[in-house]
Amino acid sequence: MGWSETRIQQYVHGKKATWLEKRLLEHANPVHLVFQAMGVPLLIAGIWIHNWGLIIAGGILNVIGHLYCWIKRT
Repeated sequence: MGWSETRIQQYVHGKKATWLEKRLLEHANPVHLVFQAMGVPLLIAGIWIHNWGLIIAGGILNVIGHLYCWIKRT
């Protein structure tokens, strides 16, 4: 049994996740991962070619992934 299985069993029995574990679980969300996978290349390409439109689009996609996780959690 690995670390993740042990922690999941602890969560089932009422243990609270730490701040870092919550961030890790947020980034493991498939929807967040898809938005981040689309946003990071746009952000890097925008910085590389100095295109503000790509930089903003990449940043917005990353923020949308975070917002989805935050709204879903509440």
